[in-house]
Amino acid sequence: MKRFTSGLGKAFRETGQALDRMGMRAQDNWVFNEKICRHRAVMNLFDQRPVVADTSFVAPNASVIGNVNLKDQSSVWYGTVIRGDQSPINIGGFSSIGDRSSVLSTAANPTGFAARTYVGNWVTVGQGCVLKGCTIDDYASVGDGCIVQEGALVEANAVLLPGSVLASGQRVPSGEVYGGNPAVFVKKLEKEEMEKQTMVADKICALARSHMEEFLPYGTLYQNKETLK
Repeated sequence: MKRFTSGLGKAFRETGQALDRMGMRAQDNWVFNEKICRHRAVMNLFDQRPVVADTSFVAPNASVIGNVNLKDQSSVWYGTVIRGDQSPINIGGFSSIGDRSSVLSTAANPTGFAARTYVGNWVTVGQGCVLKGCTIDDYASVGDGCIVQEGALVEANAVLLPGSVLASGQRVPSGEVYGGNPAVFVKKLEKEEMEKQTMVADKICALARSHMEEFLPYGTLYQNKETLK
């Protein structure tokens, strides 16, 4: 029922916009040709709505779509896509998703567990990564260009080295470093290295706050339309 009413509302809105544009054309008024981008950083998908904490940073050209939950102080960087169209996606507090990464949902989990994509707290995901239907526990680190496939698990305080591929159902145990394609054990983490991972996550949060102060909140760019004519 919710999807029906949502679709009906969208149809009414689009019909009204089309009639409005026809009237403007008849008056030789072309103001509807907007000079600003219509991209929406945060977008509903039928009845599935993203939940974004007030303290979270979503870059203007990122895309957060559908059933996604962004917790406090999380950050979604430039060019990133988080698409919760098949199952829920959770991004924990003080966690970051690097530039041009993709976090995707899946309809089924080959391991038999819940089909969801879960990123815990104080997690650092590097640039150009692909995460799909997997679990990244608290204080873990995923390097640049990694691929984490359906049902894979990176446990707390674990590290996946840049460029690694974690296959479906594979696990990185807590306190260990894995790398390669497919990912294999590299070494154990020292206590100091685990503490450093938390410090890196905190630094990225501070950087995200400075970026957030430079932008208008998402969805308010239209307010500047008059000044752009």
